[in-house]
Amino acid sequence: MHPLPTFDLSKKATRIWDLEVPVLIDKKNNVIEAYLTNTIEEPFMYNELCYLIKNANKDTTINLNINTPGGIIDSAFMIANAISDSKANVVGILTGTVASAGTLIAMACSSLAVSPHVSFMIHNYSGGMAGKGHEMKARQKFTDDHLNEAFTSFYSGFLSKDEMEKVIEGTDIWMTTPEVNTRWEQRVAYVKGKAND
Repeated sequence: MHPLPTFDLSKKATRIWDLEVPVLIDKKNNVIEAYLTNTIEEPFMYNELCYLIKNANKDTTINLNINTPGGIIDSAFMIANAISDSKANVVGILTGTVASAGTLIAMACSSLAVSPHVSFMIHNYSGGMAGKGHEMKARQKFTDDHLNEAFTSFYSGFLSKDEMEKVIEGTDIWMTTPEVNTRWEQRVAYVKGKAND
């Protein structure tokens, strides 16, 4: 009996779907499809995505498919800032579980398309640090103040002030598709009202 042959795939043989953040560009229809379907990792992994989002023209639609348990907040901020700076129409297509940093990215989108059976979870940050006691204490105070302010700005109009306080105190808030849709409509009205002030 002969052994089965083995094959080494070169880097050139990598499929786009094997990449951490698959991005497909349809130049003919001016559409970019991107997939955030893993844990949100280190910021460098999103350089290309952020570049494409920030530099897309106003006639471009970017479908940002989000199905993630969350991850590193600095990466989420980077993606959200790229969306905010973009002239393109960025549509957050939510499927499966969208949690933590994934919800923050969703809040930055121009619009949302929420699939049936979505689990959407907002909570306060988690993490760790090391260093000398006084350094950790100062860093913790800064992080707490900074992220609480950031979360309040991202979720304003989507969460009530009472809900936001509960999140800051440690409550996880879970939602399904109908509630996300209703709250998104409220957020759109809230943002529009702020823009008219």
